[in-house]
Amino acid sequence: MADFLEGDVKVPGIGKTKKWVVYGIGGLAGAYVVFRWWQAGRGSEPEGDDLLYNPDLSEYGQSTAGGAFNVGGNTGSTVTDGTNPNAINTNAEWTQRAVELLANAGYDPAVVYAALGEFLARRALDPQEATIARAALAAAGQPPEGRPWSVIEEATTGGTGTLPAPGGLSVKGTTETTVTLGWSAVNGAGSYQVYRDGSAATTSSGTSVTVSGLTASTTYKFAVAAISTTGKTGSKSGEVSAKTAAKPAAPSQPKPTTPSTGKTPPYVQVIAKPGDSISKIAARYGKSWQEVWNFNLKYRSASTVKTLKARGPNLIYSGTRIWVPK
Repeated sequence: MADFLEGDVKVPGIGKTKKWVVYGIGGLAGAYVVFRWWQAGRGSEPEGDDLLYNPDLSEYGQSTAGGAFNVGGNTGSTVTDGTNPNAINTNAEWTQRAVELLANAGYDPAVVYAALGEFLARRALDPQEATIARAALAAAGQPPEGRPWSVIEEATTGGTGTLPAPGGLSVKGTTETTVTLGWSAVNGAGSYQVYRDGSAATTSSGTSVTVSGLTASTTYKFAVAAISTTGKTGSKSGEVSAKTAAKPAAPSQPKPTTPSTGKTPPYVQVIAKPGDSISKIAARYGKSWQEVWNFNLKYRSASTVKTLKARGPNLIYSGTRIWVPK
């Protein structure tokens, strides 16, 4: 043992104590102080979820103050080794995390869910969906399953949707209650939306359609738009006008005639209307039904009399000629 550690020292409140004990305790205390000073200089370490993502998204051009992300995509990876209970191991967990982060930034969660569903299905995205997908990649990193992931955008055509307006819209025919339309096909269209007076009226899987349920002698305006195979409606065509056909005029009731009678007493010939009977016809001319009935049985031809008797005075068919004595 070194000479300076030999012997005793008097420690207040304790008494004589070996020097090597006192120096040993003092050395340990000093080492602890140095260690705490070094630790304080390093600052606090991230814990929990902070180990999984960086809430400061400035490297992607994103402000955490809310609103829309302006990002180019995150090519980094998400911890998925299963050793961290907060790790993201499935695309469903990734979607949940991304929705939470984007909702905090001002996005509508329902819209984000829908856009990320299209993204994870590797479908072409419209501009809004593409913006959301890039924001999700910036906030939550790459989805863990099926890597690598990149945003696929639909080729826009300058309209309100992803497909151009159909050309050649024209009226092919009309009836009292229908209008038939035709147009040119659009590449990439799965179906077509037909509009009547600005509102959606019906859809068609081909390049023609008959719009029904219309009113006679009425003018309507029609337009059509292509619908992509992913269900997005493209630009609307110009309108065409069509007027439905008029209802045909009701046939006029023939006027009673007074034929040349010869030996037959004067009479008026009446064409029976639907629902007529001998009684109704007789009443219109101020006669009794027996008077009209007996007159026809007496002066009509044998075949006509046979027919009248077979039906009886209460069963007169529409169009039957009845003689009414004057």
